[in-house]
Parts: sequence; structure tokens; C-alpha cells
Amino acid sequence: MMRHEPRVVAGLLAGLATIVVALPLGRLFDEAPWALPSVIGVAVVAGTGMLLRSLTTHAGLVVLGQAAAASLYLLVTQVGETTVFGVVPTPETLTALLDHFEQAQDTITRYAAPAPATPGITVMLVVIIVVVALAVDMASATAASPSVAGLPLLSLFLVSAANSGGSMHWAWFLAGAGLWLAMVVHQSDVDLHGWATSVPRMARGDGEDSAGRSHRWQAARLGAFALVAAVAAATFVPHLPTRYVLDGLGRSQGGATTGSGVRLATALDLRRSLESPSEAPVLTYTSSSPTPGPLRVAVVEDFSDGLGRMRSDAPEPVEGFSAPDPTLRLPGNVVGERRTMVVESNGVAAPQLPLPSLVSSVDTGGIAWALGDDGTAAVQRTPGTYSATYTELAPEEEDFDQPTGEPIDPLAQSDSYLTLDPGSAQEIGDLVDEVVPHDATPLRSAQAIQEYLRGSEFTYSLDLPSSQGRDPIVAFLDHKTGYCQQFAVTMTLMARARGIPARVAVGFLPGSLSSGDERVVQVSDAHAWPELYFEGVGWTRFEPTPGSRAASTPGYTIDTSDATAGTDTSTSSDETTSSSTRPDDQQEDVAVPEAATAPDEGRPAWVTALLWLLGIAAVLAIMPLSALVARRRSRRSAVDDAERVEREWHELITQLDDLGLRPPVGATPRQTGAWLSRRLHLEGEPQQQLDHVVATLERARYAPPGADLPDISHEVGGVVDEVRSGRQRSRQVRSVLWPQDGVDAWRAFGRSLLRRLPRRR
Repeated sequence: MMRHEPRVVAGLLAGLATIVVALPLGRLFDEAPWALPSVIGVAVVAGTGMLLRSLTTHAGLVVLGQAAAASLYLLVTQVGETTVFGVVPTPETLTALLDHFEQAQDTITRYAAPAPATPGITVMLVVIIVVVALAVDMASATAASPSVAGLPLLSLFLVSAANSGGSMHWAWFLAGAGLWLAMVVHQSDVDLHGWATSVPRMARGDGEDSAGRSHRWQAARLGAFALVAAVAAATFVPHLPTRYVLDGLGRSQGGATTGSGVRLATALDLRRSLESPSEAPVLTYTSSSPTPGPLRVAVVEDFSDGLGRMRSDAPEPVEGFSAPDPTLRLPGNVVGERRTMVVESNGVAAPQLPLPSLVSSVDTGGIAWALGDDGTAAVQRTPGTYSATYTELAPEEEDFDQPTGEPIDPLAQSDSYLTLDPGSAQEIGDLVDEVVPHDATPLRSAQAIQEYLRGSEFTYSLDLPSSQGRDPIVAFLDHKTGYCQQFAVTMTLMARARGIPARVAVGFLPGSLSSGDERVVQVSDAHAWPELYFEGVGWTRFEPTPGSRAASTPGYTIDTSDATAGTDTSTSSDETTSSSTRPDDQQEDVAVPEAATAPDEGRPAWVTALLWLLGIAAVLAIMPLSALVARRRSRRSAVDDAERVEREWHELITQLDDLGLRPPVGATPRQTGAWLSRRLHLEGEPQQQLDHVVATLERARYAPPGADLPDISHEVGGVVDEVRSGRQRSRQVRSVLWPQDGVDAWRAFGRSLLRRLPRRR
């Protein structure tokens, strides 16, 4: 039986590189149950590839066999309970896989890193790592193209780098890059030895070893230059906004990202970032209101999964957007006062834009924006400063129950604002019947709910008791411990149980006074509060969160008909939150920050794109410019015309070599010219230029010393241009971007530096 090459070393390097690049994923999750099955899966792929390569040279059969073995492994280990005999998939197998991936997506978008390692996360990571292992092994070992294997490895590495919420240790990159370079070097050795054994050896000795060392040294220089160029590009080229592979994990665990914007996460679950709140200011502004309310960013209306998911119904931002005045729908008897806010520094990243309720106009400095019916705004890019005009209502109790001819919000009575969470509907309904009098008006019902949640039974804390998989609201009602989002969601659901349309608004507390009338909003001022809809006044804010971790409590939310109603809420009725004046041990609600651009200050997007293009062009121009300078310097340093002509001839030969044409070794100039003419079928002006170059070189070599010789650099350039026009596009690009004269120039520069270094004695 014919024995084929199994390529054991290439397979082992591919598997090891995949495992090393996957290891940083452990930083994204609190546990790593996926690690062992992933390593075994990589071993299955590598071992199957070695076995199949030893049996056949057909790459397609090898890849199909590896894919079949990997699929069988994933079926048995990840969804084996849904298969027949453990190996035959069923319709339930596909359903289980879809459920796992849906759970993984929910975990990723819901939690900040480190997220819980749910079963869905485990299945997803094992599948991803095994697929990457298959791609790397196929490229490196089966197709003998390890350079291509760097793409799947880089993709897997970027999942960790982009979602870890902070900088990764350089050792992770060095380990992955080192193994990839080892794969490239190994393949180069294989190619070199194959070439060396296919041609006669010219002499005995260590010629093959010398060639191998030279080959490796060139590869090492190339890798070093690539790393230096990458570091230089990352240092000097302006950075574009960070983008994440999946929404949710790209968050700083500490609660903020210094020097960058923050953005409230999609899911209303802040606890993992609350444990380490940041004091970094994200908004400074002044307001004409003595006690401004919180600043809205998004709303939550669907609680079918417990705490809900944020959204905004703001349309696509457009330039010159004009918002309709929301007070035009209010009854004339409702008292309101026009207020203004001027934001001097904004660190909340686009598309989110913190605004108060009932905004009538916003000046973003020309940046496209839009305002939704729910009062949330969207901007095309982050404005460094902006201003807004809004209305601050002061309704009386009798205003709430007065019906209007046309609804203030026609969509308020829709199911989206009245639906309960199925997981807690029974408990919420029973609690409302117990807390709220049956004959209470909608306003009295809302006041009773708020009073109950602000009562002494409930405790504000970030340390929640274990819910053991129960619905989060049911668990909150049981242990009565939570922070703003639990209080806000619970009041919203209780109000819905009494037929009051309700939703949760998410944004920031009004911040603290720093100097004069300037207010500072910190990342730790993120907050959630309920908004209830009443026909007489529209959407109104309530504040069930107890203590100083709430905004000022509106007067209409307190039942003044009962002397005891305000005893528990009076402590916060006149308070505004101050991040700088809280006790050090007071835990806080914070935004889940997402690294983003610093305040844009109105810089157009085309400027950033242009800077990127200029930076890339500068990096690509390094070697061509180096070659051009080296050639000119070489010609100018010639002692006479004869030496100058020799150097111009050398330029011709090296540039032809860059284009893949290497004249016979030892040929005379005339023989070289004839060879080029035959090979390239030159005629007309290019042939005349080549003849002139050859004739001038012969004169330089055989004429008396000091002879006056013409400059042939123009003719050399003409011949090179003619040759380049007939070569493959890849050869043309390579000859321009990586000319040998440029490589030689940098090699000489490196050697000169080494000679200047002090030597040991």
C-alpha cells in the first residue's frame, strides 16, 4: 500500500494554535465548562486529519472526513440525548441546537463580561472552536497554506480581544502569533527541502543547511517588520469606533471606560457592572430647572423574559429634524413651564442621547438626529455638546382623572403597555389585590404601589440572594432586596395589573451640582424608573426606588390625603443625586458601558475615513520609498560614470527579479539583453531602450577610464515599465509594494545599527 505524508507536525501546530488562541475566551465567562470538550474536539479534528492524509492525497476527502468526525463528536457530546443511538440526528437535535444558540445570544446580550457560562454558551463555544480548528487544519496541514490559517485564528482571537472590556495581556497575542509563525516556518522548511531534493546539488557541504538558515532568517525579518508595522499603525493611525462581535460582552467590568463614551446596554441587567462603579463623568450640563428630573435614554415595555430589554422607537436620524411639541396634546388646565438644558460635555455614545421628558426641540450642532413617540432620541454620531428645550409639568391630583377628547398617546392602551410577565403574573396579581384598595382611582392605586415598594420591608442592595433559576421579579418579591431595575419593573407590572399602562424608562439621574449651576452626571448615575400613563396628563414619572439612589420624588406620586403616606418618602422628596456626596460604602446603579468613540465634537465621518486611508497609504509606501531613495543615493555615490552605469544596470536586474524574471547567472550583458528580448518579445521603443542600456554598459566596461557615459536611468525605467505591464497583477503589486532594493536598504540599515552597538569584550 502506498504510504502518504500525514503531516503530523503541521497538524499538531494547527491544533495547538487553535487551543492557545481560544484560551482567552475564559476571561469572558465566570466558568469554563467548554474548555475540556473544546480541547478534545480539536484533538479529534487534528487526529482525523493526520489519519486521512496518511491514506489519501485528495484534499476534499480529507476535509469531508474531518467534518464528518467533528460533527459526530459534537452530536455525541453536546446534543446526544436528542439523537437515535447517540449518533443519528433527529428533528429534536436541530431544535436543541437552535435553543442553545438562542440561549447563548440572550446571555451575551444580557450580561457584561464575565458572563455566566450557560449550557447554550458551552455548546456555542465548543462548536465555534471545533469549526475554527477544522479551518486551521485544512489551511495549514491539508492545503499546505499556513498563511491562510491566520485568518480563522485571528477571527477567534478578536472575539476575546473585542469583548473582554479591557486590554488583553500582550502574551496572548505573542503566543498565538508565535505559533502561527511556527506553522509558516515549518511549511517553508518543507517546501525548501522538497525543492532541494528535486534539483541536482551543485556542491557538497552545508549548502542546503545554509539555504535553510537564509530562508528562515528572511522569514524572521519579514515577521519582525510586519509586527513593527502593525505597532506603528496602531500607534499613529487614528482609531475608529470599537465594534463588538456580539452586543453585550464588550463592556468594562469596572463600570466605565476611561477616555471613551458609554452606552447603556441592550438588556436591563446592570448588576455585573454595578459591583465596581466608576466616578468618571459622562455628562456636564446646566439647566434652568432648580430640580431637574432624570435624563431618558431608552424605554422597556416587554417583560416576557423577566427584567426586559431596552428599545427606542426613534426613527432613523436625519439632518434638520424638527420635533413636534408634545405639550400640544395636553389639556390646557395642566400647568407646565418651559425649561432649557445646555450640555457642555457629552460622553454618552451615539446613537443614544440623554434628554428630559417632553422635549420640544434639540440643537445638536448640525448632527442628524430624531425623536421617537416614546420620548427617546437617536443621533447619527456623538455630539460633544448639545442643548434642548422641554416642558416641566406640575399637574394637580384632579388632572389625572380628567378624560380628554383625544388621547394624549393613542398607543398607550395597546397590549404592549398592559401585558404582564407570564412568569410573575400570578404573584403580581395577588400582591396588587393585597396592596391596592379595590375602589382606588388609578392615581391612588399608583401611589399605593409606590408607597408599598418604598416601605421598610424592602432593602436597596446590589447583593441579591440566589434566585435559583426563578423569575427575577418573583425572587425580588420574595427576598425584597434589589436595586433600581427591580423596583421599577415591579411597579410597572403592578400598575399594569390594575389596568394602568406602564413602562420602564432607563437613563441617568440628574447628577450633582459641581460649581455654580453646572451639574455632573457620572457613569454611576445610571437609573431606571417607571412611567405610568393617565388620560389627563399622559406619561408621568414615579419613583419606587428607596433612599438616596432615586431622583426627586414628584409631589403627585405621594398620597397627601393620608398623614402617614409621606413619612417614608419625604426623605428623598427634595434630594437630587450626587455621586460625589454619597458615602463610600453606598453601592450604586451604573450604566453597562460600551467602549465607543470619544465625544465626536462634530468631526465629519469622511475626515476619519480620510485619515485612515492616509495612514494605510503611508504604511504601504514605506518599502517603495525606501527603494527609490536607495537607488538615487546609489547612483549619486558613484565615483564615475562607469560605476553609475553599473549601478543602473543592477537596478534593472533587481527590478526584473521583483517581477519574476531572473536572467541566466553568469550571462554577459549582451546575452542578458537577447534573453530578455526573446522572453518578452520586445519590439519598437522598449527594444531600442534595452539595446541602448546594453550598449552603454559594454562601453562602461571596456572604454578607457574617465569616458563620458550617458544617463540610462530613463531607459531602465522604460524597460521595467514595459515588463511590468505584461506581468500578472499580483506580480505587479508585489514588485511595487515589496521591492528588493527597499529590502536591501533596510537590511543594510539594520547591519549598520548592529555595528554601532557596543560589543562585549
